[in-house]
Amino acid sequence: MSGFATTARMCGVGVALSCLMGSGAVAADLPTKAPPIPYAGVDDFWTRPYLFGDLGRTRLKEQGISLALTLGDEAVTNLSGGSRNTSANAGQLWFEAKFDMAKLAGIQGGLIGVTLVDRFGKNLNSEAGIPALQLTNEVFGRGNILRLTEFYYQQKLFDDRLVLKGGRLPVGSDFFFGQCEFINLTFCGGQPGNIQGGYIYNWPVSQWAGVVHYNFTKEWKLSVGVYDANPNYLTTSDAGVYLAPGIPRSTPASGVLVPVEVVWEPSGPLNGTWRFGGWYDSASTIDGGLPGIIAVVNGGPGVGDQNLSSTRGRYGFYESILQRLTVDGPKAQGWYTFFNTSVADHRTAYQDYQISWGVKHTGTFSFRPEDEVGFAVGTTHVNSAALTPNAGGNEVPIEAWYGWQATGWMNLKFDAQYVINPGGRGFNGAGLKTSNAVVLGIRSVVHF
Repeated sequence: MSGFATTARMCGVGVALSCLMGSGAVAADLPTKAPPIPYAGVDDFWTRPYLFGDLGRTRLKEQGISLALTLGDEAVTNLSGGSRNTSANAGQLWFEAKFDMAKLAGIQGGLIGVTLVDRFGKNLNSEAGIPALQLTNEVFGRGNILRLTEFYYQQKLFDDRLVLKGGRLPVGSDFFFGQCEFINLTFCGGQPGNIQGGYIYNWPVSQWAGVVHYNFTKEWKLSVGVYDANPNYLTTSDAGVYLAPGIPRSTPASGVLVPVEVVWEPSGPLNGTWRFGGWYDSASTIDGGLPGIIAVVNGGPGVGDQNLSSTRGRYGFYESILQRLTVDGPKAQGWYTFFNTSVADHRTAYQDYQISWGVKHTGTFSFRPEDEVGFAVGTTHVNSAALTPNAGGNEVPIEAWYGWQATGWMNLKFDAQYVINPGGRGFNGAGLKTSNAVVLGIRSVVHF
């Protein structure tokens, strides 16, 4: 384990202990709340936005350099479901740096971004024997290693109408649903990557890519991307660190992944982001040679070797709606809702669709204006053609949480999940029926 990972694990244990002492409960992908506001005012330990104080970052930001170091940790335990009741903890420590090239080099509209992510911990589904399709602690995955998640140059042109971006990028940074407020993976990050993780690589995995955004108006945007498709980006064997080589060595690229997305962003007090898009992956895959029969599917069970043939290309479609419903206070408290649907190519997808809906409210109590509550329900469907006892079934997670803004630099979410029919119909790898899963957890986010 790298030194960076060791630091992350120590921080994660400390945060988990602080959570336990405060509540008695058992405790991204991406940040669950907006980054802290620029450091200002009296340096009060409990209200300042960073645990270690400003450390000169405000002055650096004025000069064009923005730095951030954040820990996200998810500690969960299952009260039912699976083969045994146990707990698991997983998290990630990520460092972000952005360089404003207008301030640093006089290049108007230029930006360089770098993000490093170091993950640690264990997967509750594996530890407890829960045969769920989606992770019950979403932050786990893609190896307990240090990854180069972003390294890109971005250039805005023509009064910011055209935005060009290239380098090492995770597809979810520019496409799909970007929120990650919940612990169950069904409600977190890019849905297409949740059900097609074998070739759509969500954070923290990145690929060499180029992206074009064109803003027709203030509210309408078209985005197109081209991503190098190579399974070696998923490697976890490089001595705990996967920063280089930037181009995987042992296996040539299998093709390209091309997402296309139209975005409508209504402005005003009730703002929102409505995404409509699709993707195409040009790689060859194996199917069963018959409509609806699949053989190779994201690590899931297949049809064996009958009538196998090669199919060129995989595709899918999605919509993602994130909409504010009310504005209830001076700090934009109120309700917002999201609704996501992703449908994948039934010839090659083991999980061929996923739907999720949820709501969140900020400032639920007047005396806690930054605290939040959230609720979501969703479903993931197993392809009816898969040769598995779970074929045609739907996994249905329900999740609710209370978010406590404990300090200016630490946010805690007290969470409960109920997963109905884990795996689609509740069968594990041995073909035995398992009970629905009840999972309790604490998610903590600390800005250093």
